[in-house]
Amino acid sequence: MIRHVVMFTLRAEQEAQRRADAAELERALLALEPVVPGVRAMQVGIDDSAAPGHRDMVLISDHDSPEALAEYQRHPEHLRVLELVAALAAEKSVVDFALDPVE
Repeated sequence: MIRHVVMFTLRAEQEAQRRADAAELERALLALEPVVPGVRAMQVGIDDSAAPGHRDMVLISDHDSPEALAEYQRHPEHLRVLELVAALAAEKSVVDFALDPVE
């Protein structure tokens, strides 16, 4: 299984707009879980601390395999959400790593 972690810094400078954008992006991301094959689980967290250096939100998704992650990244619905990410996020950082199987 592969874990896909994406941290976002949103463009909006005003707190209320940043919160609204985070909620919109959260809804769009979570809507991918039931429609993209190979997605095992998906979680979105929105930072509530507003501490300096923190990202605004994070996506954590688990995929059956590296191939399933690649299919997710090419899926038309994911590509649609990437357009929203481009509009709302100033920066994103990504880490993908294999999860050890549970014994």
